[in-house]
Amino acid sequence: MPIEKVCTDIDPHGDADTRQELASTLVIDPSRTSDLDLDIDEKQLRANGHVGELPRRFGFLSLLGLGFNITNSWIGLAASITVNLTDGGRPAVVWGCVISFFVCGLITLGLAELASAYPSAGGQYHITFMVASPNTRAFAAYIVGWMALVGWWITHASGCIFIALNIVAFAAFYHPSYEPARWQVWMLYTAVHVICVAINLAFPKLLPAFNRFALYLTVTAFVASITTVGVTGSSTKVSASDVFTDFVNASGWSSTGLAFMIATANSMYTFVAADAATHIAEEVPRPSLNVPKAMVGTIIIGGITAIPFAVVLMLCMTDLDSALRTSTGLPSYEIYMQALKNSTGATILQAVITLLYINAVISLVTTWSRLSYALSRDNGLPFSNVFARIHKGTSQPLNSIILGTVVVLIYGLLYVASSVAFNSIIGSSIMFLNITYVIPQAIVAYRGREKVLPPRPFRLPGYIGYFTNWFSTLWVIFVSVLFCLPSTMPVVGSPASMNYTSVVFVAVLVFVLLFWAFDKRKTFVGPDVKESLLREANLAEIELMRRRDMSKLESQR
Repeated sequence: MPIEKVCTDIDPHGDADTRQELASTLVIDPSRTSDLDLDIDEKQLRANGHVGELPRRFGFLSLLGLGFNITNSWIGLAASITVNLTDGGRPAVVWGCVISFFVCGLITLGLAELASAYPSAGGQYHITFMVASPNTRAFAAYIVGWMALVGWWITHASGCIFIALNIVAFAAFYHPSYEPARWQVWMLYTAVHVICVAINLAFPKLLPAFNRFALYLTVTAFVASITTVGVTGSSTKVSASDVFTDFVNASGWSSTGLAFMIATANSMYTFVAADAATHIAEEVPRPSLNVPKAMVGTIIIGGITAIPFAVVLMLCMTDLDSALRTSTGLPSYEIYMQALKNSTGATILQAVITLLYINAVISLVTTWSRLSYALSRDNGLPFSNVFARIHKGTSQPLNSIILGTVVVLIYGLLYVASSVAFNSIIGSSIMFLNITYVIPQAIVAYRGREKVLPPRPFRLPGYIGYFTNWFSTLWVIFVSVLFCLPSTMPVVGSPASMNYTSVVFVAVLVFVLLFWAFDKRKTFVGPDVKESLLREANLAEIELMRRRDMSKLESQR
């Protein structure tokens, strides 16, 4: 919508001179007459220090599809259930999911508000720069940007390895004599990774439609799976007390409470990557409204699907020990076997989870490539001028996609050397991403929400905002300690049960700090922000939203 039309909406009874004055406050570069025809989305982006290079192909539904396609809580629960079953049994799976839903919901709510104020493909990295003090913003944003990018790359790798392990499990189940070698798993991992990247490169214009389809598919698959398991396993369900109250601590920890908290921290994987929509902010109209709606919607759909799925799965799991010791290495596969008492049906349901994970990895490529592009655009990566380029033919950050592709491929080689080390790094992705979610929230709460935040369409009122920001920060500090604890004890003489998350975290942090000290400290300054103009653009968006809502009400009368 042209800016002059928005000014008319804001002050419909004002004269032409008044509207022209308001329009002039929203012009980023008055010397360029074309700016007068820019819509509010582009005005917001330029006020954030950037010029739009990516086509706005996504709508709200495709954005929501991308967000939930990645988080996809019910299949995330199926993939990460082992730690919970070990550290508390059935109740740890159910209550861990419930607690994580509410906690991750609050964390996402706080981040969604900030994304509404500062829509950018940089997501939490860009938000941190905007809310931090002038003396610390470059350093804080740089750290958050790198942690977020590493967290997204690792999350992508976790999806690829889970798909590879599923394929191997199918082969091992139907051919018991088959013993897969680690290099074979790596080959499957590589194939999945390359195929998902290739789909992004070959069909960029179809990505919005793909994500809409994936949303319908995963909801349909959820209904079919939970119905099949619930109905077929109805004759052999365990008691409600087994599911909700009878904790079974097989972790080796002397404290069942501590074991349960470790399981709860692990359950946060079920709702991880809720920031996905923020990194598509420059490819969707009205991002200051649609991005937070998609983020919150992702968590809501996640809770609606994951919690019932956890309850039904635990009700139909008749043998906990068999689920933990299954030869396939996939407890969800074994639980399907116990519920359906039919290997073909169980294989089909597990194959559905595998297919949905492939869809998720395709969307993961879309998301982390935008974050890498945004960080490069602000000179946050080595050879940033290369990785910040948009390929004209595909309108995608081609070089950033290639960068992430190479990094994930190299990381995959670690599985051949040590699956323990590979899996330890995988576990760190939850901690990395959640830390980046709360750093900007902590800054906002500490500096003062009224002082820091501009007008925004999605706003948490008064004390609710402060509570959300502080609770999210304190919770992530608490669970970050839990993420570093081994899920089973003892670990002496058992490297397979050792948790290397703290080692990985420190190693990544040291690398980033050294790179900052010797290079980016003098060259990284972040985006060229025009805060007063951003305020005006956000106010125009709020007014436009109000006018549209009034028009809808009037049309319904």
